[in-house]
Amino acid sequence: MPSGFKLSEFEKGQITTHRANGAKLRDIARLVGRSLKVVWSYLQNPEEYGTAKHTGRPSKLSGRDKRRIYRAASNSTATCIKIKRDLDLTVSPETIRRTISKNPNLVRRKMKKAPALKEVHKRRRLEWVRQNMNHDWSKMIWSDEKKFNLDGPDGYRYYWHDLRKEKRYFSRRVHGGGGVMVWGAFCQGGRLDLSFPDLRLNSQRYQEILQARLLPPWQVLRQRGYEFMHDNAPSHASFQGPRSTRAWLERHQVRVLPWPACSPDQNLIENIWGILGAKFTPTTRHTRPKKHSWKRSKKPGKTSTKK
Repeated sequence: MPSGFKLSEFEKGQITTHRANGAKLRDIARLVGRSLKVVWSYLQNPEEYGTAKHTGRPSKLSGRDKRRIYRAASNSTATCIKIKRDLDLTVSPETIRRTISKNPNLVRRKMKKAPALKEVHKRRRLEWVRQNMNHDWSKMIWSDEKKFNLDGPDGYRYYWHDLRKEKRYFSRRVHGGGGVMVWGAFCQGGRLDLSFPDLRLNSQRYQEILQARLLPPWQVLRQRGYEFMHDNAPSHASFQGPRSTRAWLERHQVRVLPWPACSPDQNLIENIWGILGAKFTPTTRHTRPKKHSWKRSKKPGKTSTKK
């Protein structure tokens, strides 16, 4: 049961005066309007009334143990179970979680998805932007592959973010797991036909996709000054041997826009993948997208070659 309100200074003065005049405890309690127990507790020790500390059960974790937990959780994806096991603690994972939550510098956050950018990547991205500030982006064919997992997204990673440190980012997986790989491309005049390659896309298979999907409209688009855009994936950027993609593009006179490494966010087709992902990806792991959904997505619209 929660405790009642403490005696005010005025009430303390009343109790002291009545007691000095010889009043009984029951009469004092009735005159002041407080319980007999409160009056008795105050008169037992007026100087220390209201100063008692209710500390509760002592903590099972020492100060040293708490500091070890903070260091283990700082900007780490480690779970409370893993921290308990690594530090050989005898408390429950829930106790560890409560301990971490009391630290104002540690916050549980979802790791944002982003490529692992180094300083050289940032510098080259900036150089690329400066070189293409006046580029005519309406004459660009944007292309990319996207893997859609049948059991939902790649997943989200949570971590204990230390507010005194830099944020961490989660790099998405590209291969592995059940899913479907889709190659697509679009430009101002429309979109190219979709292709569904194997999850492990090599240079030869990629060139076959370009042969079937890009070359038919390319003869007209090339005359209009279009450029082709793809990233630096191994199957795109291969340059040695008879299966070189770069050599294949040169033979077919396909103009390619140089692309900085680790820059998927600059590709406009990523917006389309986001829309398709929200439409076809199941919301739970117990559902799968219908097989005929992708068939419907291939029907509307083709690249226009009319001026």
